[in-house]
Amino acid sequence: MSRQTNKQKNLQKGGGGIKNKFKQIQQLQQMQAEMKKTRSALAKEVLTVVSAEGGVTIEITGDQRVQNILISEELLSNSKSLEDVLVKSVNEAIQQSQSMAASRLEKLTAGLGLGLS
Repeated sequence: MSRQTNKQKNLQKGGGGIKNKFKQIQQLQQMQAEMKKTRSALAKEVLTVVSAEGGVTIEITGDQRVQNILISEELLSNSKSLEDVLVKSVNEAIQQSQSMAASRLEKLTAGLGLGLS
């Protein structure tokens, strides 16, 4: 077999690889666009979290931006309780928002085998 024939065979084998790489790049670009849309949607979505005690309600977006905090009259009169409940409630709201965001973004990366999900 001549060198020219070997080169042609190697190029043919590699040609499929190049096509696959191009397809993967296109899939990643599509995933990036979907992730951007998802993050934009998460920024607009508001999650309402009520404290276990019921005295604090926090509204937080899917991108972890606190929009509103409502405090009951009973808690306003006891500053120590208020501080404790606020800290717990804000942390819970952030955790729930992060879980929601991770769940939505995980759906986009699940089939890629990138170890991101």
